[in-house]
Amino acid sequence: MVGTTEHRDAWAASKQASVPQVMQAAANVIVELSRGGIELDRLARQLQHSNSFSDLYARVERLAEISRLLAYNAHSLKLLCDFQIPPATIYTDHCLNQFFLMSVTKRTWWVEGPAFCGLAIKQGSRVLELGCGTGYYTDVFYSPFASEVVAIDIDPRAIETARRLHAGKNIRYEIMDFREQLPEGPFDAVVWTPTIFAYSPGDIDKTMQALRKVMAPDASLCGFTCVEVDQAGPGVLWHDLKSLAERLKRYFANVRAFERAHSTIQPPRNELFFFASDGTLPFDPEWPHGVRL
Repeated sequence: MVGTTEHRDAWAASKQASVPQVMQAAANVIVELSRGGIELDRLARQLQHSNSFSDLYARVERLAEISRLLAYNAHSLKLLCDFQIPPATIYTDHCLNQFFLMSVTKRTWWVEGPAFCGLAIKQGSRVLELGCGTGYYTDVFYSPFASEVVAIDIDPRAIETARRLHAGKNIRYEIMDFREQLPEGPFDAVVWTPTIFAYSPGDIDKTMQALRKVMAPDASLCGFTCVEVDQAGPGVLWHDLKSLAERLKRYFANVRAFERAHSTIQPPRNELFFFASDGTLPFDPEWPHGVRL
């Protein structure tokens, strides 16, 4: 992909580990990568000598299997570099989830969340995404439905990565702290992904007030997060499903929130999903995209 890597390179240069240390920590993974690469090359060269479709398909199927193993091990190595060597990255590369962590931990909230958000994006909507990270969700889940997605993040390295790996004709990435400013509206939908739990009650109130000014009438706010802590208090955004819905209800006439408990990792994680609007919400009786008999 074409694009600058200035911020990535500066972050990598700050890593507190030497190449030999990394190679030692990842020795088994590197062996698997080397072995898989050799077999991949051998199979690719054998394809042209296939004598039957059955023979061809057996090699293609094995190629696909080996390519998945290569992706698995490559992203295992990237996870080590991203999170286990300080300083850790402050945003998620969702390809780590796609190619490695979902297989290891059987965690699925990272795809459930943006998929549910897509239900609140009407075809041709103008969408604002808060905390877009690498732009994976922006590109894969939101842009297919939008006339334009304006995706913002406070981290220059995240925006640099998004512009490099997840550019699109209807996507605009901007470095922006939405506690201080927002792009010019109006927007038909606002997506707030898991970073919502990282802000204080005061941040949330200020941001919600500002969001209402750039949202079109009956626009939707959608997103997903997790249970923040296991206790209530004035400094806690929410401690369960009901407290999240009650906070959103301060700013919108209609709120729908639901949860899913993920026990496939430890400690278990409760993922919360939400829709908020002054108009119709997904799964309302008058929502035009569903039927209940």
